[in-house]
Amino acid sequence: MSLFWKLWLSLALAFGLLTGALGLGEYTTLQRALVNETDRNLQVRALWLVSQFDQGKLPQGLMVPPQHHILEELGKVFVEVVDSQGRIVRRSSNLDNQSLPGQFPPGTYFRTVSTPEGHPFRVHQLAGRRGLVRVGESLELVERSLSKSVIRIFALGVLTFLLAAYFCYRVLDHICRPLEALAQNASAIAESGEVRRRLEGISSIREVSQVSSTINGLLDRVESLLQAQERLLQDTSHELRNPLTVLKMDLELLARPDLDVETRAEIGHEVQGELSRLIQLVEGLLLISWAETNPPIEVSEVALESLFQQLGSRYQNQLSAHQLQFKSGVGSVLAERGRLEQICRNLIDNALRYAGESAQIRLWWVAHDELESSWIPADRLRCAAGELLLVVEDNGPGIDPAHWDRLFERYFRLEADRNRQAGGVGLGLPIARALARAMGGDLTVYSQPGRGCAFLLRLPGLA
Repeated sequence: MSLFWKLWLSLALAFGLLTGALGLGEYTTLQRALVNETDRNLQVRALWLVSQFDQGKLPQGLMVPPQHHILEELGKVFVEVVDSQGRIVRRSSNLDNQSLPGQFPPGTYFRTVSTPEGHPFRVHQLAGRRGLVRVGESLELVERSLSKSVIRIFALGVLTFLLAAYFCYRVLDHICRPLEALAQNASAIAESGEVRRRLEGISSIREVSQVSSTINGLLDRVESLLQAQERLLQDTSHELRNPLTVLKMDLELLARPDLDVETRAEIGHEVQGELSRLIQLVEGLLLISWAETNPPIEVSEVALESLFQQLGSRYQNQLSAHQLQFKSGVGSVLAERGRLEQICRNLIDNALRYAGESAQIRLWWVAHDELESSWIPADRLRCAAGELLLVVEDNGPGIDPAHWDRLFERYFRLEADRNRQAGGVGLGLPIARALARAMGGDLTVYSQPGRGCAFLLRLPGLA
């Protein structure tokens, strides 16, 4: 059974039960009100008659109190007076020689009885000093009123139920039909694999539109992932094809018996270079995959002065102290030392690759209340409380803002012709960002063409 029919039947049953309960409650209330009104009338008449009987002043005829209108009481109330010996000493004239139905032991009470013909009768008995007064009234008018009320209540209940069922059907149809269309369209997309299709104009209902927008967002994400996967396969194939082709040609040359020693050594050196490039490529891909899919890296306190000294020693043969400068305003940061050093090396190597021989690279740490750079906007340098920022700044040609996001894509290089004179395989920055995020931080870039480039590494600081 579909969701629509389940909801509709549940609501219809609930409205039916509610209508029935309300109708029963209305009938019971009306019945109790009519009987209570009858009891009040009988009690007033009985109290008056007891007082008259105790005084020896029993009236004749219908025995109607002076304040009651005879026409209103005519044929409505019946009276029977019994003395202390159990003898009937007086009846109202509308009883003739008959007695009130039912057997009445001594006492004071209200009771509903039936006449020999089966008609309902309400009797009130009240004891006085000299005997009992019984006052009765037929309930036929009450029963007829209740019967008519039952018909009205039933008709109103059925009408209410039908209207409620109709409006529930319309409301549920208005809600469920777009959901059904949404499910059918999503199923069609899933079966066909056409992730470029989108769910549009499904419904004006906000919640349904939110579901549609969420599915469209998921489709956007799936499409982007598929495109990224396709680019990854294409780029990986491209990156692997060239060294493999070179290796094949070199191996074919090495198989020639007429090669001299120098040529063989040159080819062997080239083979080693291509193999190193392949190993670097595979290791980079494995590292990115590990950083993106494994649990967060366990971090600990890393002393920055020690880290900067180790980096300075590593690059002392390539860069002078003037070209590579370190400045730290804080003592320690939370990170994994080896991975943090790898990120810094990747960023420094990237700066060297594009800034050239005249490169000037500066690494400096800042906290949330420290601003230093003259050309990087303050909002880029501002840190949240408990966060630290490492800026790796160079004086290279800069990067156009259109390329900022793509810098962290696998194999992306700014050289349009994909030349390898600058070195690298286009994995350094993706690896750096993946490692930064695995340690609870992030890596972004800011640049001004012709002025320089700055990579901003955010990491959690010490509490």
